[in-house]
Amino acid sequence: MTSARIMGLAPLVTIFTLALLGLGGSPVAGQQAPQAQIQATQQVKAPPAQIRTSQQMAAAAVSEQAAPPLPPQPKPFLTRMDLTAYRQLKAKAASSAGRPTAEAASGAVLKTTITSTANFAGVNAATAGHYPPDTHGAAGRDYFVEVTNTHLDIYQKAAPHALIRSVSTEAWLGAAPGYFANPRMLYDPVYDRWIFLVTQWRTPSAPTRQYLYLAVSLTSDPTGSFYLYTLDVSDGRVSGNTQWDYPQLGLDRNAIIITGDLFNMNTGYYVDSRMFSVAKSLLYNGQAFNSPLFTGLDGTLAPPVVLDTNPYSFLVAADWYVRNNYVTLYALQGSATSNPVLYTHYIPVPTFSIPPYAIQPGTNQMLDTLDARFENASTQIGNSLFQVHTVAYSGLATPRFYEFDTLNNRVSQSGIFYGSATSNDFNASIAANRYKDVFVTWSSTDAPNNVHAQVRVGGRLHTDPPGVISAGTPLWGSPTFLTGNPSSWDPFVQRWGDYAAVSLDPADPKGATAWIVNEYVLTDHSWGSRIGSVSLPARNRAIPAVNSLLLLD
Repeated sequence: MTSARIMGLAPLVTIFTLALLGLGGSPVAGQQAPQAQIQATQQVKAPPAQIRTSQQMAAAAVSEQAAPPLPPQPKPFLTRMDLTAYRQLKAKAASSAGRPTAEAASGAVLKTTITSTANFAGVNAATAGHYPPDTHGAAGRDYFVEVTNTHLDIYQKAAPHALIRSVSTEAWLGAAPGYFANPRMLYDPVYDRWIFLVTQWRTPSAPTRQYLYLAVSLTSDPTGSFYLYTLDVSDGRVSGNTQWDYPQLGLDRNAIIITGDLFNMNTGYYVDSRMFSVAKSLLYNGQAFNSPLFTGLDGTLAPPVVLDTNPYSFLVAADWYVRNNYVTLYALQGSATSNPVLYTHYIPVPTFSIPPYAIQPGTNQMLDTLDARFENASTQIGNSLFQVHTVAYSGLATPRFYEFDTLNNRVSQSGIFYGSATSNDFNASIAANRYKDVFVTWSSTDAPNNVHAQVRVGGRLHTDPPGVISAGTPLWGSPTFLTGNPSSWDPFVQRWGDYAAVSLDPADPKGATAWIVNEYVLTDHSWGSRIGSVSLPARNRAIPAVNSLLLLD
């Protein structure tokens, strides 16, 4: 059964003109800069990187195997509102239930099917310890790298998907003891580099400081050496102990882009959202940098993964706390320069609100579905920006995806997708290829049909009717409910991962394959993770012209 709702928005056809071989890029045909300009207010400074060698990582992995496993620890979810209000809004969102049936929601349109081409177990709580896992990762040409809170695991993509390295984040980075969380991993197919980001705070040696660790591979081999940066993003202008929470990682042709939410941990209150970018020419050579930091932004801010040479890189925030019928669009210009600028616009979208908790069969313990934020990087190609978040729809948690038209500041298409008429669907991530085909992964429970948390995958071809993503297919299902990962704010709510990941396979030049990582329930007290590749029915088509600049190698 498939299920989606067509929003009635016609697809926008745009023409993108490549600046052939110009790494700095040239403007998109017809592209105009937005008018409201924001200047950076602070700096993020880093000395030259240290080199963390492959031999050091391998030795740390061996040493760690002899140590006792980490005891599980909870990672709190920081929302911008009072937790009492958060619980009340969650309950209100579930006050009416019942989506249309699959047929009523999507009509008689033909849906694209997606095929699973690999499916294997990733790391689990017995090895990685803390909960929730915050599953993330990326596919390179030969490897898939999975990162979870406090752990890194490297697998061969080819069957039997051998585990090449399994090590804690602390040991892998050679970092001081402390609390790691919110990991992100990207692979840059243009320069064949791996980029890793994780936050750390409350270290015994510096309990009031906030650090981001940024690691960049020296080669295309993730088991090789990395340039390692330790970034102090503490803010002395904010009274009290600060925390850079929910960092996100994106990239364009010339720079990597980092965002995060700043919290005052003495009061527990949200301060603002922030962003900075760093030139690849510096990072990929281990050089020092001094990057302008933009503060006072809407949160939570999702950066893009840019697939072309657009001179603007677009970031987007679904800031429900400020407005629930617009998203904030930021255009970043000069991302690799010493004086980047941001321009801002608001795009009207269908009204949204935070989703209800996900009900599990067989227990009164529910899964947290977060607060309608964009949880992962967008995909940007031409004038299109693809993103997804979880909203309330007919009393159920439901992913809604968008294709934003960044030229005209509007929605080109939007739609919802879900497993069944009675399922709660959440924790969604999206990626698009250069044709503007789409891949998604998400979590789904269906209590009325006795379905425990599933890892689901789906997608659409750019030739499909606008606003439609099918119900997809389950990549993996949980054998039971989760009761052993409680939240800190509600005894009847279990912490679920704050995001999943889907990334294009750089070894498939036709863009028909993507890799995903997501979580499921391993036992009633612990999580597991699942890794897989999926394909769209498009393997016989020609490589699109827009690919040519990225595929010269």
